[in-house]
Amino acid sequence: SAMTQAHLPVKATEAMKSALLPMLGCVTLLAFMGLAAGVSAAPPGEAWAKMGIHCLHLAIGLGAFLVLFSAPVEGFRKIVPGLCFLVWLVLLGMKLIPGFGHESHGATRWVSVGPILLQPSVFLQCLWPALLASWISKDPLRMSQPRELWRLMFLFAALMLPVLLQPDFGSILILAGATGMVLFFSGAPLNFLRQLIPLLLIALVLMLFLFDHVDARLASFFGGETGYQAQHAEEAFAAGGLTGVGPGLGVMKNGHVPEGDTDYILALIAEEWGLVGTGLVWALFVCFTLFGLRAARRAECRYGAILMAAAVLMVSMQAALNMAVVTGLVPPKGLPLPFVSRGGSSIISLSALLGLAVRAALERRRSKVPVSELIQWTESNALA
Repeated sequence: SAMTQAHLPVKATEAMKSALLPMLGCVTLLAFMGLAAGVSAAPPGEAWAKMGIHCLHLAIGLGAFLVLFSAPVEGFRKIVPGLCFLVWLVLLGMKLIPGFGHESHGATRWVSVGPILLQPSVFLQCLWPALLASWISKDPLRMSQPRELWRLMFLFAALMLPVLLQPDFGSILILAGATGMVLFFSGAPLNFLRQLIPLLLIALVLMLFLFDHVDARLASFFGGETGYQAQHAEEAFAAGGLTGVGPGLGVMKNGHVPEGDTDYILALIAEEWGLVGTGLVWALFVCFTLFGLRAARRAECRYGAILMAAAVLMVSMQAALNMAVVTGLVPPKGLPLPFVSRGGSSIISLSALLGLAVRAALERRRSKVPVSELIQWTESNALA
């Protein structure tokens, strides 16, 4: 029937396939590298257990990708605001209801779902880009109206409030950075974007006063001190050299690099696989970004173009920040390396985001205005 056909993914053009398939290939290779690195870097006797939980996360992530890729785009756009509100309520409940949230490293960021610990704030990395792309594409004239843009910023600040209270500054930083870049690409006035910079600085100062560990980390970093994690990560890079000591032969995994199979997995890859391994990881993320942005440029509808760009930026910015933390270029912050770290919430959320973005990029809209007239960096001359 016509209704059934409308719910099926639109057939990809050859130009779109040449962008999407290599992009998804990069994600697949990163996932396999993460699984191999996680198993070889597991402490003695824990390899099978680590592989089991990692495979479970990847399987759920693949399921999330396929579900969102198969779901009707317009239907999901309608429920995204409600899902964002639901996550917001969960985040608020974790802070206000004793025993609801699981505390670790001085922050209440996790909830237990059976054997898996999930981090609800990470799911905003899927939902907020979808909501943002929907808001922009619904009426592109909003991008030239400061009042509408400030309303959007107020909504973003309200959504981030319980994330700030956890505290989870990494998620806020990634979401704020991706939001600014998506607004820039979508045609927001530069004058408006410049006005956001002092507000971000004010927010950073407030964090310094409200949370002692943020002040301590920044003071340590700018004071020239090397933190415990960063120091051992540097030792892992030095030990690995060009080709590494060999898979499974590293010694840093034995408690020397904290969070070695999650946030600091790149350091263990550097020790066992050397500069060749870390260079391959970096190259795959660069290729993912280039092919993903090419797919965004070739999308035929505004929503698909904006959401694909937002998804790619969300992944690449998080990867860049994780690598910068591990190599000591920025102050320490707990963030997983997308698709490589054994982080269930991150894998599931970003996989779902990519599934939704790929499906949206393949959609064709019925407006008579070419998408290239509304979003200058797109190539498509098709009706959007």
